[in-house]
Amino acid sequence: MLVLPSAPSVDLPVNDPRTILEALVRNFERDVAENRKLIREQLDNDPELFYKNAISLLTNSDDSRGFQHLVVLLVSNGFLLRALCDPGLSREQAMSLARAATRANPMADVELARGLADSAVQAEGPVPLEAAPRLMEILAEISDGSRIAPSLMRLMRHSNPYIRSKAVLMIGRGSLSVKWVRGRLSEADPRIRANAIEALWGVDSAEAQVLLRSALADGNNRVVGNALLGLYRAGDCTTIMDIVKMAGHENALFRATAAWVMGETGDPRFTETLVRMLVEPNTTVRKRALAALRGIKAASAQNGHGTQWRMAGIMSHQPADLQRTQRKVHLAVTTENGQDLPKVLPTQFLLSENGQNILSYKVTEKPPVEAMSVLFVFPRAVEPETAPWNQGALKCLAWKRPSDLWASLAYLPSGDAEARGHAIDEPPPFTSGSDALTTSFSKTPGRMDCSELWETLWRCVRPDQAPVRGKRHLIVVANEEIGRIAGHGLIANVISSRSSLQVISSYPNPALEDFCRKSRGRFQTFENEDEILEMVQQAYLNLTTRYEISYQPVSKDAVEVKTRVQTPAGWGEVKVPIPADPPPSG
Repeated sequence: MLVLPSAPSVDLPVNDPRTILEALVRNFERDVAENRKLIREQLDNDPELFYKNAISLLTNSDDSRGFQHLVVLLVSNGFLLRALCDPGLSREQAMSLARAATRANPMADVELARGLADSAVQAEGPVPLEAAPRLMEILAEISDGSRIAPSLMRLMRHSNPYIRSKAVLMIGRGSLSVKWVRGRLSEADPRIRANAIEALWGVDSAEAQVLLRSALADGNNRVVGNALLGLYRAGDCTTIMDIVKMAGHENALFRATAAWVMGETGDPRFTETLVRMLVEPNTTVRKRALAALRGIKAASAQNGHGTQWRMAGIMSHQPADLQRTQRKVHLAVTTENGQDLPKVLPTQFLLSENGQNILSYKVTEKPPVEAMSVLFVFPRAVEPETAPWNQGALKCLAWKRPSDLWASLAYLPSGDAEARGHAIDEPPPFTSGSDALTTSFSKTPGRMDCSELWETLWRCVRPDQAPVRGKRHLIVVANEEIGRIAGHGLIANVISSRSSLQVISSYPNPALEDFCRKSRGRFQTFENEDEILEMVQQAYLNLTTRYEISYQPVSKDAVEVKTRVQTPAGWGEVKVPIPADPPPSG
């Protein structure tokens, strides 16, 4: 019989213990000490009734202090294991209770695992056989497996094969021991082998990758699927073709698993394959393919809300015959401020030519480029603060490293009388200070300090200069058509000095384009000056590329390769021109 004190802190209906308990829990903040005392008296007077009422309330709980106190009482009085197995709570409600219990008692996972393990060897254990799978799922959610390893080892002898395979998964994740996982791959039960492989997901070691790849030869579809997904998530881009090939397996189980793997990756490159699988004669394959397409659509939408990164790319110059069989694109992926450079896995690069996805490629991450010397060769501007090329260079300061040297050289129009025959012998004024560089791009240089374009470029690469720091890079903007052609000496100096050259022009400019071709540089045009600011930034980022991607062309007449980076943290996209007529090597 429930006995209440004479002066309760809230108005309580004396004939309904459940309603009384609910009132105390929901009004807990009104008088914490008094309501805690009243709830405790309910527990002491009739523990069984208290448990039933508490379970009823937990089906509609919240994060208030009253419900937190209720969870503490269930944990501290030995009711947690029973509550998690109670059919009165849904799986989601039981999972929520377990998370709250770990906040109340950090050792809750140990107690739960011990109770489940005891039930595996006792006929009347604390966990009913039918509730064991749900409790195992809860343990997998709230525990990393490392502290409950002794109980998990006992569970490997459980009569339920699902429990055994889950125990293998949790032990593998907790220990991160490739050697232990390798031992499980000899088990006859494919569920154990599959979960052992799943335990290696996220293990970043060469040994783990070798074991995952060896599992691709397993005769079970789940084992192979888990291995493919683990390799994909580790960044092994060779698995992309392996997954596509598995989608054409003669066994429907393997095809269905391939569809599941595609959905788990969230990779839009698999969309075309999955659409074809929608007309499969096998019902399971069709259902998995449809679910995978939905998953990819959801993943793409989620990734689109991440940070947008800056990307730039440039294609390697190669002989024409080699470029038809293999192309190499160099990519930079960075942030707007140049800090916290994103880490991109090879599988997170998405390449396409003329709308056709490139499924076979190789990614090499290069070390950061050495210190370099960059020369910006721009038209002389009367109002330099508004000149788009100067604005673009100033934007690039966000990516400049302290070790890099910059120089800003202005040139006069080719029709300017003072520009003709006016050569300047002084070497380019290199500096590393951001303030000095900002000043140089913000003031108009004197006319006598400038010469015409070809003379200015000669000044950049003349052989009698002192050596510069690192490799020399020229970024040139031309806002007029250049009439004269470059001399052979200038071209030879650009090549012998190993200087890279990028020219951004407002006209087709045959003379400049020919100069770029012979100097192994790159030439591109803009239609309006609004594009210059962005093109200067892209040209500078081309000097900081970290990733080299080699691939077999899928479209021989493609003029560009579209490259996208897609990760949960951020995304970026760039279109990289493919040189139409690469210059001869050597």
